[in-house]
Amino acid sequence: MNTIRHAFLFVSLFALIASATAQEATKQTPRFSNTGLKVSIGTTSLSMIDERKIQEGEGGVLSLGYGFSDRFSLWLSVLGSQHPQLNNEEKNTEFGGIELNIQHKFQSNSRLQPYGKVGVGLYGLGEKDSGIQLVGGGVNIGIGVDYFFSRHFGIGAETTYKKLDYVQQIISSANGEIVRDLSPNLNGDAVAFSLSLTIQ
Repeated sequence: MNTIRHAFLFVSLFALIASATAQEATKQTPRFSNTGLKVSIGTTSLSMIDERKIQEGEGGVLSLGYGFSDRFSLWLSVLGSQHPQLNNEEKNTEFGGIELNIQHKFQSNSRLQPYGKVGVGLYGLGEKDSGIQLVGGGVNIGIGVDYFFSRHFGIGAETTYKKLDYVQQIISSANGEIVRDLSPNLNGDAVAFSLSLTIQ
């Protein structure tokens, strides 16, 4: 009788453990396609340090990413924006750059996915059609959130702080280019706010 009771208890315990394990496995199965290739396209609004004497500008961002785990992704982004000058709104200053960032998702298995990111970039700034451009580099750090309305499609919002310095001035003319080192470097710090559509 004791053997039957022990066998029954053992089977019941095994069934409970198996059921709990199956439920946990179901919970851990990703609802969204966070690994592999992904692409993001968006609009950006960018404000620069007052020393640059240009107004807030609008532009775009195109990013190609690769998720190498459920939470971590590597992103390569190309961005650009145009900024009216403070003293002459008819003249536009153009800003552009290329960035490499690593992104960490704090929550990866829900529709709402907050994240943080950090990276480096190369940037250029110059008055449109002037032939004069400032070039430099820096680091950026951002926080954002994506909302996935299906397994592969989502929309997002992000705020990024860019700590950068312009280190060279390039003057282009019919006779070629003149490159001049800037000493001291010029501060190019900027803050960007972006809205995006992501396919993954």
